[in-house]
Amino acid sequence: MSSTADEPNRYEQPPPSERELLSERRRWHWRRLLRGRVRPLLAAGLAGMLLGAGGMAWQTQAGPFAPDEVCWGALSRDDLAATFRKPEDVKVVEAPVLHGGRSMDGPTGSCQLTNSDGDAWALTARVHRLDDRNGDDGPWADEFLSARLTPLGGSLLGMASDNRAWLAIPDGCLGRPADFDGPTVVDIAQGSWIGDMEPRTKERDWMARTVVKLVNKVSADLGCTGTIADPVERLPKAAHYTRTEKPDALCGIKGLALGKKRKPDHYPMITGGHGPVRTCDRNITGSQPEQRLMTVEDPRLAAIFTRMALHEGDRVRSAVGYGGLGTNLGIFRTRCQAGETVFLVQINKGETSADLRTLFPRYAEAEAARLGCGPLKLNLPRPGEGR
Repeated sequence: MSSTADEPNRYEQPPPSERELLSERRRWHWRRLLRGRVRPLLAAGLAGMLLGAGGMAWQTQAGPFAPDEVCWGALSRDDLAATFRKPEDVKVVEAPVLHGGRSMDGPTGSCQLTNSDGDAWALTARVHRLDDRNGDDGPWADEFLSARLTPLGGSLLGMASDNRAWLAIPDGCLGRPADFDGPTVVDIAQGSWIGDMEPRTKERDWMARTVVKLVNKVSADLGCTGTIADPVERLPKAAHYTRTEKPDALCGIKGLALGKKRKPDHYPMITGGHGPVRTCDRNITGSQPEQRLMTVEDPRLAAIFTRMALHEGDRVRSAVGYGGLGTNLGIFRTRCQAGETVFLVQINKGETSADLRTLFPRYAEAEAARLGCGPLKLNLPRPGEGR
């Protein structure tokens, strides 16, 4: 892949092969502990207890077996100091990254870190392929495509906020996904979703660095060469609520309005910088905003919305794409200059039907014009018309 910083971000994949273990754990020689006249049955029982206790400690990575590096060996205890009170006591529950013939859905793995006393700010890292069959177009998009996240920039397909981050494993490592498959990503989540607080830049930068370290380690374990450089220096400013919105320019889009005399009810938060998505969230509470207007510009990410575009609500007809209009969501998929693109409007509260029928076609047409793939000439279904 092309360079996005002083350090190159290039990946080359060697012929697939089974990776060998670099080292072996020392074995317990329990017989050395036993001297004198000890019955074989007692010796066997003691050996079983020692091996059983040792195996459990290694699985949860606690006690004397706790490693200095965690989450597949990607993070040191020093890396955890910025977010955990006692990094040396952090508990780790880890599932190794499976790939090749051991995983039918691409590389998969997970890692959870918690303070020794336990709290709500546990950090969970996952390796998985985005797939609309697994609901990644719904709950995953609610959290990881929020306007709160900042694009990582350059050619990186990923974003980060102060408590969520994700990054796709580069195409040069696993290959570009098929048209209807999403990319394989590493994502990290810390604590419950934050809605109405202003983003914290220091925490966001840590999340961005952390997800890059995880992707670099996972990619190396997959047999790929090259590393992704620290993205923090090129990150744009984190998104903040916009308090200067004009009634005829909702979400900063000139000409987009609910009506001539209708003033916006909520201030929006809009994705900062250029990235795989442009999201405008209004009045965020919990994991869902009251209104979301989103354009998915990266074709690899647009793939996870294929099923939704085909099956959501009643059919939206156009000569240049397809989509649907439901009670609280409108979606349309078309091809723009960069490839497959998705326009989505979701209204979770208020008079959803009327606002949706007004906003959705206007938003899709405005964004298509911005990206140079309009006009769409959407033909909305009549109320109660059905598919």
